[in-house]
Amino acid sequence: MKLSKRISTQGKIFSLLLLFLLCGHACTSVRLISEYDPITDEKITELEEKVAAYFVQLERTIGTEEADYEHYQTFFDEAKVDLNTLAVRAAAVDKNRIVQEQVKELQNMVSNLEFLHKMGFASAEQLPPLKTAFNSAFTAIIRLQMALKRGESYEN
Repeated sequence: MKLSKRISTQGKIFSLLLLFLLCGHACTSVRLISEYDPITDEKITELEEKVAAYFVQLERTIGTEEADYEHYQTFFDEAKVDLNTLAVRAAAVDKNRIVQEQVKELQNMVSNLEFLHKMGFASAEQLPPLKTAFNSAFTAIIRLQMALKRGESYEN
């Protein structure tokens, strides 16, 4: 009789411990990507505005001397500084590989755009594909930042 009572008590204790472990596990979450960073969000939005302004101005001036690279050197310098700031910030945050890759891709895109601008644009018809590529890249980054702001998680 005492043995069955002891087994019954041990079973209850085991069940109780198992219940606590399951409850504890259910209450914890594993984050696979960094938290929302309002500074990154703000800097990306500001950079997107600069790039949009670049394309608007270039579309208006293409075919004139005002469209020459020398008139846009400040834009490229500022964009590179902004992207470097974003790259450093993204690298400083744990679990931020996706944002790091997105910023690196934008750096490549700006470098390629600068190279093309130095070569010179023959007509405004060359700009829409470039503008579309930048819009797509910025949309992806901003969508991720908005999802992080809402607390959604992504695999990193």
